[in-house]
Amino acid sequence: MKLIDILGFDPGYSDIKESYRNENGEIINRKYSSLVAEASADATDMPLLEGKRYYMGEEALVRGSEEIIELTDYMQLEKTIPLFLYKSIKDNNIDPNQLKYIVSGLSFAQISKGPDFIKRLSKFKINNETFNFSKRVLLAPQAVGAKYAIEYFFPEGPKTYLIIDIGFSTIDIVDVINSVVRRENVHGYKDEGIIRIARNLQNYIAEKFSENVSLKEVKEILETKTFFLEGEDYDLSDKIEEFSKIYTESTIKTLQERFSREFKKYRKIYFVGGGAYFIDSSISKVIEILPEPEFYNSIGNLLRGEQELQK
Repeated sequence: MKLIDILGFDPGYSDIKESYRNENGEIINRKYSSLVAEASADATDMPLLEGKRYYMGEEALVRGSEEIIELTDYMQLEKTIPLFLYKSIKDNNIDPNQLKYIVSGLSFAQISKGPDFIKRLSKFKINNETFNFSKRVLLAPQAVGAKYAIEYFFPEGPKTYLIIDIGFSTIDIVDVINSVVRRENVHGYKDEGIIRIARNLQNYIAEKFSENVSLKEVKEILETKTFFLEGEDYDLSDKIEEFSKIYTESTIKTLQERFSREFKKYRKIYFVGGGAYFIDSSISKVIEILPEPEFYNSIGNLLRGEQELQK
């Protein structure tokens, strides 16, 4: 088993991101789809949680669209989160007893649910195996985790900046002044992430192909740029580019209106999260799309756990 003592965990509505250090001290990043679907009781090789079995990943993707759980709101995330932490532990061959901290993210839009989320991650049973991480689960609001990573990778960068974290469902904003998060200027917005691109594409597929596909399936289409149906791949890259451009222009305009002071006065506005790939950085000189932006929260959560361990 791997001797991993801290897991940076970033559960998203489209992908689960995780970061940890290997035996050489290098940061390892990994992501996998948060696709999940209820399985029959006969699927005994699938994880069993609270009396139900679940397909995950590829097994879930090939289920009927109506069987796939639409992971777009907090309650569905809370219900399924033990499955994803279980998958991270098993896939990485982690010894649960060696984990000193699991540092997980959660959107500011749902931060009031933080105590419930911590409780859900702290103790659960899957396949009759009990996992108890009581007092070892820490919560980092979305984008606050990214602050730790930004200042780790760019120690000579500006100390005053804005972080805009675009996820699948939410957008989270963190205002950092002189390296301090200004809590009064932190915001979370539901249903403003790339789910808006996904819904446009979902409607297009319904009209063009007479197929009703789930948002989770559309998320996969956004990544591959193709729609597979009845043995044929359909290239949707042009349509995705069209919807992405509309989203970028609308989102940046809204953000510039909401945060006009920051766009005028700050030297850097960092975009993180999977949605950062859809943003055109040429719109403003202060915008910076960080490399592999989807991992900045999980890396930052790892770094925060390391700081906690040193106390």
